[in-house]
Amino acid sequence: MARQNQRITESQQSMLSFIQDYILTNGRPPTFRDIQRGANISSLSMVSHHLDALRDAGEIEFSEGSSRGVWVKGLPKPGDFMRVPMCGVITCDGEHGVPTPDADALRNAEDWIPVARSLVGNAKMEDLYALRASGDSMIDAMINDGDLIIMRRNFDYKDGGLYAVMLSDRNETTLKRVFKDGKKFKLKPENPRLKPFWVDAQTTQLQGRVVCVVRAM
Repeated sequence: MARQNQRITESQQSMLSFIQDYILTNGRPPTFRDIQRGANISSLSMVSHHLDALRDAGEIEFSEGSSRGVWVKGLPKPGDFMRVPMCGVITCDGEHGVPTPDADALRNAEDWIPVARSLVGNAKMEDLYALRASGDSMIDAMINDGDLIIMRRNFDYKDGGLYAVMLSDRNETTLKRVFKDGKKFKLKPENPRLKPFWVDAQTTQLQGRVVCVVRAM
């Protein structure tokens, strides 16, 4: 019987963190060999020993005889993930952003990331794409340099939402909180050292709305 809240060692905590990060990154559990390499464990028998301890502590569950049978309790199951195409980088501070990908670009994307369905609400998989954040202008919105931003390309506009914004007169695409006032948009950084600025709606295109953020690992 599992002994809930049993104390685990520093090595076991490190292994648990590796397993969780692996699942969130790949959408499936690691093999025992992956765990040995990734958590720097001396042998496969020691991997098994630590997994037994983590199971007894109520941190994981795993199926005997399965090479990928380890799962961290509380994480979504494999069927609860969807594959989202990775479409490039968006600079939170402007310059050289990525335009909204069309349907063909989404279907033909070479890189994909697993995202828990619970994070994206009722968004359709074909409307979602991921961008890597670059810059620190949105740190107060909990978007840090290197984070993955899950975007929705078909959306209803909501004042104060976070959007990928193309500024055609500057040849820039940036990520900002957006407010509309007549024929102008106010683009607000989420960083106290940066000030909001106004742009003409005729030279501004909202290309995608932020659905969720996946922390960089």
